[in-house]
Amino acid sequence: MAISKRLTIDDFLIFPALAFSIGQAVAVSLQTSNGLGQHEAALSAFQMDNFYKFDYASNLLFILNLCFAKLSVLQLLRFVTPVKLHLRLVLGAGAFVILWSIASELASALQCKTPNTWKVIGNQCLDRAAFWNAYGAFNLITEAALLILPLVILWKLQTQAKKKAVIYSCFASRIVVFSAIIVQLVYANRARGTADVTFDTWPTVLSAQIVQSLSIITACIPCLKPFLESLGTGMIRVDLRPRTKGQYGYDSHDLSNLSSKSNGKKEKSALSSNPSHHKHFRHLPDVSTVISANHDVRETDSDSQKSSARIIKYTRTWEVT
Repeated sequence: MAISKRLTIDDFLIFPALAFSIGQAVAVSLQTSNGLGQHEAALSAFQMDNFYKFDYASNLLFILNLCFAKLSVLQLLRFVTPVKLHLRLVLGAGAFVILWSIASELASALQCKTPNTWKVIGNQCLDRAAFWNAYGAFNLITEAALLILPLVILWKLQTQAKKKAVIYSCFASRIVVFSAIIVQLVYANRARGTADVTFDTWPTVLSAQIVQSLSIITACIPCLKPFLESLGTGMIRVDLRPRTKGQYGYDSHDLSNLSSKSNGKKEKSALSSNPSHHKHFRHLPDVSTVISANHDVRETDSDSQKSSARIIKYTRTWEVT
């Protein structure tokens, strides 16, 4: 199996996640230069003001990062299964992620009274600790869904248990994200109500960066070629065109191998049954085998079951002597 060079929806979802991750890292870097990891007593009022500004920006980018990374995984799950029930579950999870992320983004953006919504000190703000605990709890719920959904999809798959395990292990790698979120919540609650915010919150900030980095990495693991090669299970169509505008397909080398396996025995038996063929025909060694396929097949699950969707034309040139 080969990976198409064309970008698909899951690619367009992971790119914003990467961009938000880079932006969040820049915000944390600026936050560090303005006192993160230092004792508050040693900082000026100007540094404290900038500290909360960059903390505000990093939190907004963190929420967006996780939203797009999760949606990328869910979109990939849509590629894996044509079963309507599975698709409904994936779409439901996606809708929940989008709605919860929008609500969290608005709550984080409006955490304090306008116009200085980033200004925590001397301003009316919501209970930030309670908000991040709630966000973390729902974050764990969505991560649990991303661990369970692939298992549901693969449960009744007619293939070897070893192959199921290989496929699921790629999606189950998000268990490290689940664990990192728990660590983040532990550190956040340890720093709750602290009088030295700039010093006591650095473990929480660091764990948040680990969470978002792992979220992107694990979202990309199922797209690795060994995983794609293990998908010869019937859940993804095996015709030359993919279920969803071109993500996976066979390259010309794989098609050559496929054709040679299916036609080699027939060709050999036909020549051996009539020895005179060896006298009058010879295969041109410098003429390459030409393989073509019907690219006009409509991309539907029902059509993939038809033999016409997998026709491979196998042409060779012979010379009469």
